[in-house]
Amino acid sequence: MRTTAGLLRRQWPSLLCGAVLWFTAFGVGWLNAPTDASALTRVRQDGDWELFQSILLRNVGVSGALFLGLVTAGLATVPVALVTGALAGHSWGQAAPALGGEGVVRHLLPHMPLELAAVAVAAGAGLVPLVTWARSGLGRPVGRTEWWSQIVDAARLWAVSLAGLVVAAGVETWVST
Repeated sequence: MRTTAGLLRRQWPSLLCGAVLWFTAFGVGWLNAPTDASALTRVRQDGDWELFQSILLRNVGVSGALFLGLVTAGLATVPVALVTGALAGHSWGQAAPALGGEGVVRHLLPHMPLELAAVAVAAGAGLVPLVTWARSGLGRPVGRTEWWSQIVDAARLWAVSLAGLVVAAGVETWVST
């Protein structure tokens, strides 16, 4: 039986690469966000199932796009991580001055760490084939059994990402709003 601890031990390089890639793009987006928040408005939304579904579908879409890089042996995950990370960082970097310190604590911090970590895990899952190939020596072919094992690990990592996104969407809907 493969355990979660074993999964993390086997796939830490992929998780690290996914997190570094996505959070670097997020940071670049944040740093390049406009600091003038005068043009932004915040529409107060009540937490309900419709808002929950909207938040969850948006985040699962990003997570799925990152994970589906698996189909291209991880290559498509790189540009998707760069674009989605930069866009998310830009949006959150623009929202922070508009909300102010108290608003950030109230409206972003409750769900932000889990949401961002879950998206970074999805990026790591999408990079599993590429990192596996790189770790195998870049030239050595990966056997079918080893390849299938990596695909299963990537799917399990994506399941962890999805579980985190469900919880984060709930927190964002009923706590952060």
